[in-house]
Amino acid sequence: MWVTFAPCLYIFVDYYFQHASTLTTNAIHSLSSVYMFLYPLVIHFTFPVFDDTIIRNKTNSDNTDSSSSSPMTYVVPGSGLKRGIMIGAVLNLFGAMIRWYGGSSPTLCGFFFLFIGQTLAALAQVFMLAIPPQLAVAWFPASEINFATAIAVSANNLGIAMGCLWSPWAIKQATMMHDIPRLLFCQFLLCSLVLIMVWSAFQKQPPYNIHTSAALPGDNSHGVSPTAKLFKEKNFKYLLLAYGVIFGAQCAIITLIDQVLLPPFADIISEGDVGLLSCATLSIGVPGSILVGHYLDKTKKYRHVCNILSLLTTLSLIALYLSIECKYVMGVVTSCILFGASSYSIAPAIFQYCGELFYPINEIIPTGYLFLVGNIGGVVLVAFMGWTENANQDFNMRWPLLCLLATMILGTLAMTRVNGVLKRSMVISVE
Repeated sequence: MWVTFAPCLYIFVDYYFQHASTLTTNAIHSLSSVYMFLYPLVIHFTFPVFDDTIIRNKTNSDNTDSSSSSPMTYVVPGSGLKRGIMIGAVLNLFGAMIRWYGGSSPTLCGFFFLFIGQTLAALAQVFMLAIPPQLAVAWFPASEINFATAIAVSANNLGIAMGCLWSPWAIKQATMMHDIPRLLFCQFLLCSLVLIMVWSAFQKQPPYNIHTSAALPGDNSHGVSPTAKLFKEKNFKYLLLAYGVIFGAQCAIITLIDQVLLPPFADIISEGDVGLLSCATLSIGVPGSILVGHYLDKTKKYRHVCNILSLLTTLSLIALYLSIECKYVMGVVTSCILFGASSYSIAPAIFQYCGELFYPINEIIPTGYLFLVGNIGGVVLVAFMGWTENANQDFNMRWPLLCLLATMILGTLAMTRVNGVLKRSMVISVE
C-alpha cells in the first residue's frame, strides 16, 4: 500500500497531471510521505489501545465478612493486541476502498480521493508497525522471541517488496487507464482477505504473557510514566538517532529510487528494472532478518550485531554513490542488495534490544517511538532529497546522496554509543 506509486512514478504523474514537473512528481511522492508524516503525529495516542482489558469483579455478595471484601481484578491477556491489530486491519480496508475509487478517475478530483484513501491506510499502519516485538513475547517462548520478531518484521518488508515488483509488472504506460484501477482493486481485495485472517487468528489468548504482565502501558510506578522513563535513558536517545537515520534512509532510497537511478542510467535501466531492484533490495532483508533473529536467540549479542549491521548499511550507501558516479550498473545492484540486507536485518534486532535494555516497559512503547523518529527522518530526507534534485545534471541526486551519506555516518556513530544490561534476559533466566 505504501510503495505502490514509487516504482511507476512517471506513469502516475502522466495519469493524474499529464505533465512532469517538480510539483507533480512531489505530489506523487506525497502518497508515500503521508505514511511517514502521519505516524509521528498519531503513534503516542495509540498506546492506550494496546492496554489489555482489566475486569474488576465485586466479591461474592454471600460473604458476610465485609472487612475482607475487596474487588477482584483480572487482566484479559492479549486483548489489547487483538484490539489494535483489528483497528489497523479495518482502517486499511477502508483506505484501500477509497484508493480504488480515486484510481478510477484520472483527474485532480480522483487524485484527491486517492490521497484520502492513502491517508487512511497510513493511519492503519500506525496500529501495525510496532506490534512485532510485543507479539513475539506474548505468543512465543523466550528461546524464539528474536526469531519470531524477525519473521513479523520481514512480513512487512515482503509486502513492500511485493509493491515494488507488482506495480511495474501490472502498470504499463500504454494501458495505464485500465491497469491502475485494476491494480488498486486487487489491493482492496487483498485487504479484505487480511481483515478476515486477522479476525480468525486472534480468537485465542496468547500463552506467554508472563514477560509483559508487569509492563502494561498503563504502568505508572513511582508516579513516572514509561515514556518519561525512556526519555531519561541515554541509550534510548542514541537508539532513536541511529534507527531514525536508518529507517529514514530506507524510506528515501525506496521512494526516490526512480529519480536516483533513471537519469544517470537512462539508456540502460527502465522503470521495470528499478522495480525489480527495489523488490530484491527489500526481499534480501527477509532471510537476513531471520538469520539475525536466530543468532540473537542463541547468543544475545545485540550490541555487536547492531554495530556491524549499521556499519554495513553506511558502507553500502558509499558503494551506491561511487557506482553511480562511475556508471557501474553491477556496482549499483550489489550495493542496493547489501543496503537491503543490512538495513532491514537490523530493525528486529534494535526492537528487541530495546525490550532487553528497558524491561519491564511494554515493548510496543519503545518500538513505537523508534518508528516515530524513523518516520520523521523519512519525511525530512525524502522532502530534502526530492526538492534539492538538480535536474540539469545526469547524476541529478549527487548532492542529496552525499547529504544522506553524512547523515548515515552520524547514525552509525550513535549506534556505537549504545550499551547496557540485558534486563529482560536476566529476569527470564531467573524464572
